[in-house]
Amino acid sequence: MRRLFVTDMSVRLAATTCVVVFLVCFFSLGSTSRYLANRALARQTNVMVRALEEGVDGTRRELEQLPPVEALNCRNGVSDILAQRAFENPYIRWIGVRRAGKMICRSGLVNRDPGLAAHLYRINDVWSIGFLEGKSDVVYLEQRRGDTEYIAIPEAMMFDFESSLDCPRCVAYQWDVDQPGFVMRFGDWNSVVIRQTGDVVILGIRNRVTLGASQSYVDRLQSSGRVLAAGIAAIVALILSFLLYALLARQTSVVSLIRQGLRRNEFLPYYQPIVDGRDGSVLGAEALVRWSRPHKLVPPEQFVLFAEENGLIGPITEQLVKKVLMDIKTFGWVGTNRYISINAEPDQIVKTDFCKSLVKQLADSGIPGKNIAVEVTERRQLTDLAMGRSHLLYLANAGVDIKIDDAGTGFGGFSYLLELPVSTLKIDKIFIDTLRAKDDAKRPVLDAIIHFARQSGLSMIAEGVETNEQVNYLVQAGVYAIQGYVYSPPLSAEKLMSWVKEHELETPGVIIGSRSL
Repeated sequence: MRRLFVTDMSVRLAATTCVVVFLVCFFSLGSTSRYLANRALARQTNVMVRALEEGVDGTRRELEQLPPVEALNCRNGVSDILAQRAFENPYIRWIGVRRAGKMICRSGLVNRDPGLAAHLYRINDVWSIGFLEGKSDVVYLEQRRGDTEYIAIPEAMMFDFESSLDCPRCVAYQWDVDQPGFVMRFGDWNSVVIRQTGDVVILGIRNRVTLGASQSYVDRLQSSGRVLAAGIAAIVALILSFLLYALLARQTSVVSLIRQGLRRNEFLPYYQPIVDGRDGSVLGAEALVRWSRPHKLVPPEQFVLFAEENGLIGPITEQLVKKVLMDIKTFGWVGTNRYISINAEPDQIVKTDFCKSLVKQLADSGIPGKNIAVEVTERRQLTDLAMGRSHLLYLANAGVDIKIDDAGTGFGGFSYLLELPVSTLKIDKIFIDTLRAKDDAKRPVLDAIIHFARQSGLSMIAEGVETNEQVNYLVQAGVYAIQGYVYSPPLSAEKLMSWVKEHELETPGVIIGSRSL
């Protein structure tokens, strides 16, 4: 039932995270719709600008290539040549020739005369551009050759005129492009040259177009952007929520399996020997927890953190202590100077009855306190030194040796040594590793720790020792108790007994239990 509750809570938390992440991402991507609309408008602008430029250039080239009016074969005001040229040129809608203000030749039957009602703007002495008035008026180009004017209406410049000039100097023109939703406008150029010469405004025009969109068109573009933003937000939200759910589900499953392992008595000690580096005698061992699951031995790094975070490290330690006390009797170490070190978390020392419980178990089992040592790690903070000192004194008074594990790597420092009944420092592997390289810059720290311990009358154990060279250096420095793979990896209780026997045979003359720390 609890498992179902935890799983359901994980699902709700993951779902809530999904919704929150989706909303945050969606609103963070709110500018996407505006960006896509701008991009679409920019593309349309470029297309229309190119079409406009091509239309003007094509019309200009066509007018430049027209023969003199005498060669146009104009009959009844219509020229087959002009009609064919207008038909073949994709940029031309209509071509006409005017002289003395009268249309004398044109490309079609329609007698269109752009000059009847137009705003004419001279670009130079040869070229002009005209804008007709009225709802169906057009834009045209005009080339002057003496007293003759060649006129063409480009296809790309056929717009419905909406706004007119407020004054001769104003250059704000606006036309509806034959495409729903768009507005093309000329004008608002800082570099346009305008000057008044009599009744004619001479205008230096650049082919620049500003394209805006109607609100309905922008709304359509923005709706596409919102769909894209929603898609991206949904993908991100689903990925993060899935990862969160997987993490919660994994942690929940591990915790439930730990509880199951406690019920099945699956946690057991593995022992790493502690050896006197001077003569090879076995001083004791450290008990390291292992989880013996069916067909698998689980190392501590895969479950200890979950156990600590969920208040299960205490029950695991209790299960471990019971087996350690039984193994001490099996090893035949009761009453000798050999001991087993047990790790205890600071919170166990301060917040639980671990210390009193251990003393009681020792008394009930008939095992002297000297056969047990308690290692308090510095990697986690002892939150109440006064309470910790009181509880550890209870152990010390029962003969239990108190050791500081991972010395120099965590929160304790000198405060632990001053306030707690500590008799032994365990020098962490990170300092022992400095002996691997010659003239390691961190080696003075190791030497300082050793010097401090000797001056303070503290015993020392070097852990994580892996080479004989390290052993020799430590022994010469006064560190005699050695723990590490140089002698043995952690072993089961049965294998430790076999290892001790073989080790004693290899180091003849050693008196069992004769040496203490």
